Amino acid sequence: MNKICAFLLCSLIFALNFLKAQDSTETPQNLKSLLQNVAQNPLLQAKITEKESLEEEKGALYGEYLPKVALGYSYNLLQNPDIFYPKRLEGWFLEAQWTLFDGFKREGKFQMVKNKIQAKEYEQQDTKEQLQLKIIQEYFNALSLQSRLNALNNQQKELQESIAKYQKFYDAGLAALDALEAIKSQSYQNSYAIESANVALKAHLEQISLLSGIETKTLSERSKLEEISTERRGQPRGDLQSHLYALKAQENLKSQYTYLPTILLNNRYTRYNYYERNIPILPFAIPINEPDYQNIFGLTIQLTLFDTLATLRARESARLSALASHFEYNYHKDAQERELIIAKESLLSAKDKIQWATSSLKSASIAYSYAKEKFNAQLIDYTQYLNALTTLLNAQSFYDASRFEYEIKKAEFLYKNGESLENFIKD
Repeated sequence: MNKICAFLLCSLIFALNFLKAQDSTETPQNLKSLLQNVAQNPLLQAKITEKESLEEEKGALYGEYLPKVALGYSYNLLQNPDIFYPKRLEGWFLEAQWTLFDGFKREGKFQMVKNKIQAKEYEQQDTKEQLQLKIIQEYFNALSLQSRLNALNNQQKELQESIAKYQKFYDAGLAALDALEAIKSQSYQNSYAIESANVALKAHLEQISLLSGIETKTLSERSKLEEISTERRGQPRGDLQSHLYALKAQENLKSQYTYLPTILLNNRYTRYNYYERNIPILPFAIPINEPDYQNIFGLTIQLTLFDTLATLRARESARLSALASHFEYNYHKDAQERELIIAKESLLSAKDKIQWATSSLKSASIAYSYAKEKFNAQLIDYTQYLNALTTLLNAQSFYDASRFEYEIKKAEFLYKNGESLENFIKD
């Protein structure tokens, strides 16, 4: 019995260790899958739903100008009927109406809703690109923090080894206490820096999870963007195109204010039932014709002759609103050109920074290796050794940050250039 219990306990411990190992070896998330899953983001879903709403509005608008047919029932009760009208009259009717012409308002409404749909489509596209750009920024910022965290952990390992070694030297009376305490102090500072970096890294990962809809714990360092030429010429960004079609929709609003006539057609067919005629008693019969049905065809032409210039003023207001939108569009168009110039310069600067960071890391590595050897041989003091170690850490962080910043600047340039970010990802 004891052997069975021991076997079950060992199996349980093995299973728990196996599950823990599975969690610790979680597959790193690559950038392409994160960008592809952005379609599930609620912000993008909202833009898609808004476009679908406009599509339904377009269908309703077309239906509004088709002939309308109504079936109804009417009932009339007269309080004081005379010989010509019955006390009660009832019947059902069928009526058709059709707006034949409304001063070209119909055409303006159709064009307006088409432009609104087009504007919403570009807004949807730009929302997707913005979300993907934010994911890329968070992704490489997280990798930069992850690299700094690795460098801090390596430095902490070096410091722990030095503390253990100098503790023995101090116990043997071969090293001063200030050297040992200085290394310990640096180790405590490193512990705080590691904790802060972990919190910041967690914040980036949570933001990536929010934007992409994929729970993200670790990131693949293999993901990056293709090399691009700063001379490539893209197309207007989605937000600029959205402004353009919103401007066109605003210009279409003028068509709703016109003095042209409106022409309506209508036809009403009615079946009658008569009850309780108030006919006096006479020595001779009075023939009364009671038609079973009536059909009325109507043509209405309505023309506004005077409205205290209300229509004219409304049209002028719409024109000025469109002019304001035009000025705003020109501003955004000029802003995109200038933002593209800045993005281009930033990309070139980021590329140059990698070369400087590489040289800096190489020099810091050489300086640290010599400083470590001299410190172990007690040829230099702990201050010089810690300075060399800190310089190496900063150089390593600068190098990694430069590499990842270059990827971010590529993404920002592509976005400003109106490119699809997803097409330039390499995993």
